[in-house]
Amino acid sequence: MARDFFEATQGARERLNQTERRLFDYVVRNMDTVKEYSIQRFAKECYLSTTTIFRFARKLGFAGYSDFINSLLVTEHRNRTASVPTVLHSKAYAEEYLKNVMEAVRVMPQRKVDQVLTVLRTKPSVYILTDDNANELGRYCEKLFLGLGLRTYFPEVGYQVTAMLELVRPGDLLIVLSYSGEDPKVIETMERLLAEKAPSILSVTRADNNSVQSMSDINFYVFADEVSLNGINLTSQVGMLMILELLVYQTLDAA
Repeated sequence: MARDFFEATQGARERLNQTERRLFDYVVRNMDTVKEYSIQRFAKECYLSTTTIFRFARKLGFAGYSDFINSLLVTEHRNRTASVPTVLHSKAYAEEYLKNVMEAVRVMPQRKVDQVLTVLRTKPSVYILTDDNANELGRYCEKLFLGLGLRTYFPEVGYQVTAMLELVRPGDLLIVLSYSGEDPKVIETMERLLAEKAPSILSVTRADNNSVQSMSDINFYVFADEVSLNGINLTSQVGMLMILELLVYQTLDAA
């Protein structure tokens, strides 16, 4: 029986070499397209041999390439159909919740963490941009980076975002928090800043290929079961929170 990709590969990432880790990240970001690839197409897209792709699948714990693809199909179906009855009513939900959070931490590449530390050493002004679902997290993010002694600004309403567009300078750091990575207001603001100001952009989004991720210099991704209730998005923000805190704590350790 096909297994969920993230459950099947839990703990396997630590055994991967540099090339295989790049493949793993590629799969996570492009799962919706990779699930349609033949092994020849996947190898061609990644400029690798089919033997390398097969070994990668085996190293992740799959019996072969077909088993690997089936896991992607199962994972996509689970993510697409997640709802309040099937997710929250599960007796194992607490375990799944923790798995999602811990997976976000496990797949944080150290090279990206080092990139963030390099940017923060320049003492940039920090600006925070969120979609509506991450507003509360934006306030806490502001507190975290103020704690590092950095000039930090989180615009919470439209006119403050407009003012921010005039304040940002090249070399500043824009932190973007958007689980979907497709919020139109967030994307519009990012496009204007990229065209006019060229700040460094650090984003945290869900694990797929999305617009926010594609416009970012550094992107970390999180996993969560998407939950809404009475028209309110209740998707967990804990994965984002952990990534932000770990980045700040590592900055303190490196000081």
